[in-house]
Formats: sequence, C-alpha cells, structure tokens
Amino acid sequence: MRLRRPTEAVVSADGRQVAFSVAEAFTHPNERARSRIWTAGLGDEPVEATSGPVDALPRWSPDGTQLAFASDRGHPGLMSLHLLEPDTGDARPLGALEGSVEQVQWSPDGRSILLLVADPGSDRAGAQQATKISGAGESDDPRVLRPSLAWRRLFQVSVETGEASEVSPDGVNVWEFDLRDPSSVVAVLSNQPSESAWYSAYLGIVDFETRTARAVYSPQWQLQSPSASPDGTSAAFVECFCSDRTIVAGPPKVVDLATGEVTVLASDVDAGWVRWRDRSSVWYAAWQGLGSACGWIELDGTVHELWSGEASLGARYQPRMDAAANGTLVAVRESAGEPPEIVTLAAGEHDWHTVSNLNGDLAAQLETPRWRRLAWTAADGLEIEGLLALPQRETDDSLPLVVLVHGGPTASWNYQFAAQYGHPNLLADAGYAVLLPNPRGSSGRGEEFARMNHGDMGGGDLEDILAGIDACVEAGVADADRVAIMGGSYGGFMSAWAITQTDRFAAAVPMAVVSNWLSFHLTTNIGRFDELFLDADPYQPGGPYFDRSPVAHARRCRTPTLIVHGELDLCTPVGQARELYQALVDAGAETELVVYPREGHGWQEWDHQIDVWRRIREWLDGHLAGDGP
Repeated sequence: MRLRRPTEAVVSADGRQVAFSVAEAFTHPNERARSRIWTAGLGDEPVEATSGPVDALPRWSPDGTQLAFASDRGHPGLMSLHLLEPDTGDARPLGALEGSVEQVQWSPDGRSILLLVADPGSDRAGAQQATKISGAGESDDPRVLRPSLAWRRLFQVSVETGEASEVSPDGVNVWEFDLRDPSSVVAVLSNQPSESAWYSAYLGIVDFETRTARAVYSPQWQLQSPSASPDGTSAAFVECFCSDRTIVAGPPKVVDLATGEVTVLASDVDAGWVRWRDRSSVWYAAWQGLGSACGWIELDGTVHELWSGEASLGARYQPRMDAAANGTLVAVRESAGEPPEIVTLAAGEHDWHTVSNLNGDLAAQLETPRWRRLAWTAADGLEIEGLLALPQRETDDSLPLVVLVHGGPTASWNYQFAAQYGHPNLLADAGYAVLLPNPRGSSGRGEEFARMNHGDMGGGDLEDILAGIDACVEAGVADADRVAIMGGSYGGFMSAWAITQTDRFAAAVPMAVVSNWLSFHLTTNIGRFDELFLDADPYQPGGPYFDRSPVAHARRCRTPTLIVHGELDLCTPVGQARELYQALVDAGAETELVVYPREGHGWQEWDHQIDVWRRIREWLDGHLAGDGP
C-alpha cells in the first residue's frame, strides 16, 4: 500500500531535465489518489516540485524554462492547467475551463498550450477506473441520461494572458492528438462522445482556423498514439484489435495525410507508443512477450532495438517513454524484483541509469516471490506462456494453485513489481503458487495472436488456461485438487465462465465481473466492446450472447464463489455481479457478494483494498486449505 507509483516521465528538449508525477497507491473516501510533480536535472537528485493534492501531466516548454501541468487544486475531480514558475516555484493557474484536462502540449514557439479537455460527466475508460468525471454544474437530482451530453474538446490557451479558445469543431470528439503545425493537429476522432464510440474512431486532421475535421484513415480495428511527422505530411500511429482505450498494442503504421495511403512499419512489433524521431524514423515502446522493448524504426521497416528485457517500460497497461532531441530516453521501469523508478538511457548507451529512489527503502522490506517463466502447449498445439509466482520458502510438496486471469482481454501479464494490487506477491507469501497466464487474445505476441479470441471469448482462451493448470500439476508445482481461479474485468468474466464449464476449481473469486452479455450490452458504457468481441448481434435470440453468458450455465456450478464489485463501475456495472450472485444462489452453490461503495472498475480506497485482500485470503484458505507462512 505504501508503494509510490511514478508515471508520465518526460524529458526536456535538450535532454537536461526530467519531470514525472508520483501517485500514491490508495485513496481515502471521496478523494482521488494524491500525486505530485517531481523534477530533476540529469545527474541531480529529484525533488518534489508541487504540493498537490492531485498534480499530473507534466510537460516542459520548448526552451525548458517552464513546466506546465494539470491539477485539481480548488476543484476536486477536475484537472485544470497550471504553470510552475521557474523563479519562485509557485504554481500559477492558466486558463479558465469548465472541464477536466486530459492531455497537454506546448506550441513550438512556447506562446500557447493546447489542451484536451473532457466535459464534466464524461466517462473514464476501464483502465482509468471507469467512473464519471464529476464537477460543478452536474445535476444529481434528478439524474438525466441522454446521448451526446459530454464531449472531449481541444482548447488553445495563451501563456501570456491565459485566454482560452475552443479550436475543435462541435460534434467531433477528440480522444488523443498531436500538433501537426501551429494551426492543426492529427488526432483520434469520433462523431459521438461515448466510450463505445472509441471502438470505431478514425484518424483525422483538426484545423483550428476553420474549426473543421477531415477524416484521413478509417481503421479496421482500434487506434492509439497519433504522432505528426516533423514536416507535417505524415502521421504515425498504432492500430490493433483491442478491448480497452489506452491499452492498444499493435504494429506501428504511417499514413500519408494527403493520400490516406497507409504503410505498416513493423508487423512483429507490439508497440503501445510511437513518436517521430526525425523525418525518416519513429521511436517506439512495445510489449515483447512477458517483457518490453524500445528503439526506433526506419520508414523502410528496419527495426533498431535499443533495449529489451524482463522488465516493463511505462504504465501497467501501456509501454511508453519520452525522447529528447539528442536521443536521451526517459521512462518508468520496473521488474518482478524491482519497484518502479525513473530511468534514462543516453544516446549510444545500452544500459538504463536510475534517476529516482522512490521505493528503495520499501523494496528492502518486502519479500518478493520466486518468479519464473512458464510455457506450455495448448490443446491445438499453440505455445502459451505466463508467469509463475512461488513462495520464497522452497518445498518438494505440491502447492495449492491460484490462477489469476488478466483483464482486457487484449492486455497481458508482464514482469512488474506488484501487479493486480500486489495479489500475486501476497498469495505467494501466504503459501500459494500463482499462475498468471497470457492466453490467446493477449498482447505482446503480435496482431494475429491478439485476434485469436475474436468471436470466441471463453473458448480457446479457457482451454489455454486449463492446459496451463495441467502443466503446473505435471511439473509437481500444483495440487490438482486445490486449484482456484480469480481475476478482474475480463478476468472476472473468465472466472465466472470457467466455474460454469468445468468442476476443476475448488474456489473462485470473480471481480468486476461480466455474467450476462445481453444485460451487459444494455447497461455498460462500452456496448460496442461485446459486439466486437462476440462478433454477434446482441438481439439475436439465443446465439453467443446467451451461449457465452455465465448465468445461462450457472445451474451446473458447484464451485464456492466470492464475488467482488465496485458500486459505481460503468464498464462492468454492478448488476452483473448481482445477476451472477442470484444465479449461484438458485443453483445452490456457496456464494457471497461484496459491493464496495464509491468504487468504480476496481478499488482505490485504503480500507477497501485491505478488505478485498483479507476476504480473498479467508475464502481461499477456507476452500483450498493453503499453508500459511
């Protein structure tokens, strides 16, 4: 709980300064997770430069003398633009906007700042807890629902005067952007503002002077990380079949902005972030199996990998970094045995230099599991891999096994210090073996692998997981009679689905669950997701919406099941948990439902995180008889 999470690491254009935000791993009731901006000259110790309560999105001015950032000081829950004064260190508010700032970019001349601002009432994506952005002006009594009420818009703010002007057109929602020239951006756009609309977003150009948007490329799948070339003629981006906004990982592509012609730069690179390095090459950060990689790609497709390894660069869901003009790279780096810290990589070097020491004292107090890569063969011959966390105390006895299924499903388990609220670490410490599988549909193994569960959720991917359990049993690691399954979001669906398809599990803990695909479609904020992944019509009688719903098969379930859910979840609404609970009650299965108020797609409050862990531990100990330390 005391782990400090650095994020959003950026480097000044001259490569001499870094800035990053540091967030706490918990909140208190009716608060957001506190975060501060830290800065450092390369070679110097980082210092805390802001006082919060919630400061994020640091961005250096082109000349490196000023730092812009977003903060919710004075209006909790709504992020507004601030400038850090170089002489006094004071934070000066800039621009008066009613929404919440989500992206910040300086103009090349440093005279203005471009902002992506979400209207109050906009939804956050699943990876962002999937709750509403609240703010004054919203009416809670009565609550009114109507399509197209809250948009994401572009505003240009004068650094000198603070005057803000809206520059994107009405009726166009902006998800991400990058400046193409002083009066236009290349952006991921949609003609509706809902989270569902993101799944059908297109790449376009927004012109500030005319306040118009022109579509450049309509993709087959989902888009992320648009970047305009130095001469403004092309744009780089990532496209892949993907389940969640902010976690797209796929092949980098380049589009000619005049003709719309698209070129795939590297089909075997699972990039989550791209930026132009110069006119003829593009920086990238990517997932690579269970690890990550970074480097650059020439326009002829030649890949120059600067680094790859058993560690994660960037955030939990998105590999990313930042690059200075001189080639200096900065990123957040963590591994299974190393907590997250800020690192830099100078041009011409191959080893990261650690800049921060945010978690050094804490890491020394924690006993990490014994981690190993595990590979096995699925029923159809496909090789599947995952991570296995084992207790530090070695034993020749078979252990109770907990299978922890990741969300998405186009996410993945990677070498990280304390994934999923630290549950793998806690479970291993409690005497369990923990399998973290990356079944078909996961990212990190290319576009074809990521699409393998398209139209087959709970099919081949469940078989992959069951084969992984067999591999653990055959290796003598796991006791076949003491196996549990748990997970959140898609992992919650898979946990609920598995116990209605097999009696293999002695216990289950579905979290943020999907139990009924039709009612999910009608109540979630991402109804386009299930249409895409089930590849079916939700209103077709029977069909996949019925066949792949856990509640439709719940009568056969006898597995003791603890269901955990956030009351304000917009992505997997709490009704999904209640349906599964009642279906299991009707089936006569032992079950319990725990709903956490104020929480969205996951849990952030200190007391809630501890309560979730204690309930999981008691449930598993009660049904798997795990031996504690």
